[in-house]
Amino acid sequence: MLSFVGRLAVALIVVTEVSYADFSIRDSRDGKIYKSMPSGNLNWFTDNLSFQKSVSFRDGAKNAYYRQADWSASCPAGTHVPDVVEWTAFAKDRFTGPRKLSNVKSFAGKTRGFYDLADPKHKIQGKDAAYFALKDTNGVRAMMLDVKRGNSKVVNLPPQAVVTVRCVSERDLYAEKFVDRKEMKMTDPRDNQKYKVELRDDKLWMLANLKYSLSSAKQCLLEDSVYCKKFGRFYTYNEAKKACPAGWHLPDDGEWRDFQKDRAKLNWDNLGRGGCKDWDGFCNSEVTGHYWSSTSIMKNTGRSWEFRRQAKSIDRTDQNVQKGLYVRCVTELN
Repeated sequence: MLSFVGRLAVALIVVTEVSYADFSIRDSRDGKIYKSMPSGNLNWFTDNLSFQKSVSFRDGAKNAYYRQADWSASCPAGTHVPDVVEWTAFAKDRFTGPRKLSNVKSFAGKTRGFYDLADPKHKIQGKDAAYFALKDTNGVRAMMLDVKRGNSKVVNLPPQAVVTVRCVSERDLYAEKFVDRKEMKMTDPRDNQKYKVELRDDKLWMLANLKYSLSSAKQCLLEDSVYCKKFGRFYTYNEAKKACPAGWHLPDDGEWRDFQKDRAKLNWDNLGRGGCKDWDGFCNSEVTGHYWSSTSIMKNTGRSWEFRRQAKSIDRTDQNVQKGLYVRCVTELN
């Protein structure tokens, strides 16, 4: 029986491959994988480039250094050596505030100094800083990260100087959220379930109820796994807060208010079905859908949103945290 009133007793081919799940970039020229971090519209290598064919010098620790003539050609396809503007924006984003010193040290890693190939002894220079290549400069200029003070600035180096290289790539904000932009589907990396998504006010919303971590038919409407496939699984409030994949989250009360403010755009057949799990019974599954928000106003309750399909109305209530409601995940495109 599917319709209830009241309660019943009874989840292109590219040269460079980018993985946004762990923010890593694979250089297909030699198979090396470089970790990276997002800042602004770029992903920044957090590992020094180590492409053997263009290395100019390696020190005793086998760190790779490059001369200016090889900087631009050294980065993997789809990435580039950052210029002064990009480095300045990155430094402003990452190397300011009370943690600037620790952030500079962390980003610089263990590499220190630069080498002058004109020096026959190849002694290290500038041992209290890390030096990184700069794109499109007159003369040999580099970005210096002072690991003693946490400062960063552009410096001039000798003509035969060699430095380390960090590459950057343009961010694909959709791919970082596991979304195929053509299909507008998100693939949950934890179980490969696919969910349709849509963009609303610079936020991506799932258009289907989450099914992740489905382990028992008791998590489903009527305790029948068929309905988890159809409607998604029920979550308690505490489960719901931890249910979304990395980079996504359970919407708070304000986000739900923004989502439903233009009711003419709502898909009532999609939202207003599946009911809820109400202790040892179930809500009306054919005309209502109940969803958790991350907001909690009163002790042992979570703010919920109920969508009524036939009436095209919405009820906003506070439900006991042990009840079973659905989860829709949301994320910002940044």
